[in-house]
Amino acid sequence: MTKQIKLIGSHPSEEHPMGDWLVVNDIPVTNTKCHRELTERNPKKNDDLILWVANKIIEHHYSSSRIEKLKEKYTELGFEKYANQHRRLPNDLNVKKGNATEILLIEYIQSTLKKDLIHSFKLRYNPNVDQAMKGDDTLLIELIEQEDTNDLRIYLGESKFRTTPAKKAVKEISSSLDKDKMPLSYTFLLEEVEKQNKELALKLDNFIVQDIKDKGQLIYTGLLLSNEHTSSFVESNLSNDNQDLIFISIGIKDPENFINLAFEKANQLIANPSAL
Repeated sequence: MTKQIKLIGSHPSEEHPMGDWLVVNDIPVTNTKCHRELTERNPKKNDDLILWVANKIIEHHYSSSRIEKLKEKYTELGFEKYANQHRRLPNDLNVKKGNATEILLIEYIQSTLKKDLIHSFKLRYNPNVDQAMKGDDTLLIELIEQEDTNDLRIYLGESKFRTTPAKKAVKEISSSLDKDKMPLSYTFLLEEVEKQNKELALKLDNFIVQDIKDKGQLIYTGLLLSNEHTSSFVESNLSNDNQDLIFISIGIKDPENFINLAFEKANQLIANPSAL
């Protein structure tokens, strides 16, 4: 079993959209590098994948209640103005890139662990959809319920998109996930959980994050999404002594077009919400 598998689990099978899309290579680990390389299985346009990503973009930006409101207003006069007034999808290309990469990291970790983890859909709460949100890119909680006691694993992530990979991006992701880094958004996540499930929130409130870290159950996940040369840039420039860090590279052909196609499809779906 590789260290990468110990930290976040095995790459999903081809039955999952991300397993069907990407091929995995867990590169041999060193004292300063734990790198999972992901590359495209087939660089040709994949309409099923674009649709899946588009639906995930909508899920992360729109609450189910807002989707129901859009459906309700769809048949009424002025739907277009109403939808624009409540727009959650960004128009700014850089924000699209950042948001999509965050979403891919969240969905990838859940696919490797084969379960839905506790997390807040923070993009739903962005007061300015065309500006990037502050705070943790990714904060996922795995509550391990046992007969006598509960345990917790936390996945803290930083993700970046680059049209072409750069040494600076690798260094920025790495430095933001050093071994002293602690989650910034745990309280926010707890408050969001409490709105939906008070019992679950109470269980999460019983944990001290520092204690989880001290037990080696705070896992750090970095992601760089860029072109086909991404892996080599990570290999050349990654150096981090955090033994609980895994760096994931996704190298695909024309990554900017991929993001644009996914948001274009998401906007098409929102324009006809009855299909959601």
